[in-house]
Amino acid sequence: MRSKATSPKTRTPRHALSSRALLSTFCASAICTGVLLCSFSASAADDSKAQLKSIQQNIADKEKRVQQQKQQRSKLMAQLTSQEKVIAQASRQLRDSQSALDHLSKDITELTASIARLEKQQKQQEAILAQQLDAAFRQGQHSALQLVLSGEESQRSERILAYFGYLNEAREKIITALQQTRRQLAEQKATLTAKLQQQKTLLAQRQSQQKKLEEARAARKQTLTKLEASLEKDQAQLVEMRENESRLRDKIAKAEREARARAQREAREAEQVRQRQEQARRKGSSYKPTASERNLMSRTGGLGRPAGQAVWPVRGTIVHRFGELLQGELRWKGLVIDAPEGKDVHAIADGRVLMADWLQGYGLVIVIDHGKGDMSLYGYNQSALVKVGDEVKAGQPIALVGTSGGRGTPSLYFEIRRQGQAVNPLPWLGK
Repeated sequence: MRSKATSPKTRTPRHALSSRALLSTFCASAICTGVLLCSFSASAADDSKAQLKSIQQNIADKEKRVQQQKQQRSKLMAQLTSQEKVIAQASRQLRDSQSALDHLSKDITELTASIARLEKQQKQQEAILAQQLDAAFRQGQHSALQLVLSGEESQRSERILAYFGYLNEAREKIITALQQTRRQLAEQKATLTAKLQQQKTLLAQRQSQQKKLEEARAARKQTLTKLEASLEKDQAQLVEMRENESRLRDKIAKAEREARARAQREAREAEQVRQRQEQARRKGSSYKPTASERNLMSRTGGLGRPAGQAVWPVRGTIVHRFGELLQGELRWKGLVIDAPEGKDVHAIADGRVLMADWLQGYGLVIVIDHGKGDMSLYGYNQSALVKVGDEVKAGQPIALVGTSGGRGTPSLYFEIRRQGQAVNPLPWLGK
């Protein structure tokens, strides 16, 4: 039997099968690798987008929080301003009430002493009158008519009649004086009753004002706590301090611009007075300025060279000095003097009030123009005792020590500015 022959076309060589399998495997690997690479690239891109979106969202949230914080700070600052104005008004009213009470207490003391003197005088007058009435009673058994008709000797009768006349005259005088004393006593007792009632009303009013002041202080402290909690540290404080300083410069510059025309006119008038003095001196005579001319020269003559001639604005403890580091590269441009709250703040020299207003960071600020580009500045005040345009003398109370502008402890912020630049104020202040 013959075996079936195998066709050469249907036979596949062994090495050919191996190559095809290898090629298929390589292609499959390549496809898989491509798919994995595409998948990895897509995943990386998605991660980057998600990370970018997350960062952008964080930035947006941060900006939103910062904006909300700024809005909250703005509201708190407005609230703080309102509360500090209430404190200023209440403290001023309390000061006025205390002054009225002091005067009233003095009047009451004087009235009480006067009433005591009148009561003593009344007792003395009543005692004298009693003695006179007793003497008259004892003599009553021998009346003047009986003595005349009794036939006794005329000389004795005339002497007794004269005695009765003197006694009656003295009795009338003492009765008149006693009536006047009683009238004065009644009037002064009525006045004392009225003054005591007035004192009672004033004390009740003072207690109400004190309560209002304490409530305003408590509200201010709460607002200040919230405000401090909301403030960003370091950079935010530095930015705010720069802004406060810039606002202060702008405020002073504005006030200077508004007062420049008047200041120039007063400076010309003061210079004319000085020229008249100089001309009189050259002629060998003298020119005596009037009181108004002396005041004009005093308040427009500037602070002069620093020689310890100026009055201290307030006596207390200096906690910050000119030039000390404040925050970052910022330095203190004046003095911070701790003093009891409500203590009088004094003008250091003659001048005119240029500004009396609330300013962020400095609280209630008083600025006095002394002429020739010299000014003094008083901040952190509780209340102002002067207004813009007022002429002030050296040592005159112009404000009360306070904690306005966010200050934590009662103190005064004090500057001297010469030609717009802050200078060390200590050389001008006396010992």
